[in-house]
Amino acid sequence: MNARGHDLVGTLLDILGGLGGASALSVHARKAWVLVLITARSDEAVIALSEELGLGETGVAIAEDQWWRRASSEGEQGALRVVVAGPHHRGSPPHGDAGDASS
Repeated sequence: MNARGHDLVGTLLDILGGLGGASALSVHARKAWVLVLITARSDEAVIALSEELGLGETGVAIAEDQWWRRASSEGEQGALRVVVAGPHHRGSPPHGDAGDASS
């Protein structure tokens, strides 16, 4: 790996380290759009990151027998999307979290 590759890794690790409660960061980009996925260590971290990044309210996604807390927001007419997803839990979500049917 050359210096530029090393600097890229260092920058991404610095960004990940600056996102309290985040355990992973993925960036998927094309010229026309960018998707940033942040994996959070806990439901509380999803809420905190949503507030920190201005993503709005969190919700619950449900698939088969598991659920997870998430938050997302789009910008630049859908060309930019940031998603924060928490750990998966078995069973039904907490009372009051109806969730979204997702797969």
